[in-house]
Amino acid sequence: MEWKHWSGPRKRRTREHVIGEMGINFLERQVLRRGHQLRRVPEPEYGTDAQMLHFSPETREIENGWIEFQVKATDEPRFVADGKSVACTVSMAHLHYWYWEVAHPFILVLYDVRKHRAFWVDVQAYVDEHPVEDRQTLTIHIPTRNKLTVAAIDRFRKMSLARNRSIG
Repeated sequence: MEWKHWSGPRKRRTREHVIGEMGINFLERQVLRRGHQLRRVPEPEYGTDAQMLHFSPETREIENGWIEFQVKATDEPRFVADGKSVACTVSMAHLHYWYWEVAHPFILVLYDVRKHRAFWVDVQAYVDEHPVEDRQTLTIHIPTRNKLTVAAIDRFRKMSLARNRSIG
């Protein structure tokens, strides 16, 4: 087979792809700083981008449970309520899955590309506190006090351990 020069358009890497990976990378660095592992979903399905496996800080042994994440990234976050929260729109199909089908903590992360910071919300707790109407999308207001830091990673681990105790 003889190869000829292709003069047509090639696939392009969009800005959305780049900043999406930047958001997951930001999350992964926080997870690694606490000695845990972030598994990226090879082909994101059902609105899940990654899973965090956690380990005992004392023994470094793996613990039961994990946390799932959806990471959204933006160049221009929409701050509301005098900057006390940031708006993030999600599909109701994803929200339904995160709330009803996932038996472990599910965290929605919004990554602010320009300021290199991220905010998070526990989806199940959010829905419990804010009843939702049946529609195509929902705008979730993520509190800006919920900064994605290593302290947040510690909190996610504790949430997972508590959820496992209540189930098992």
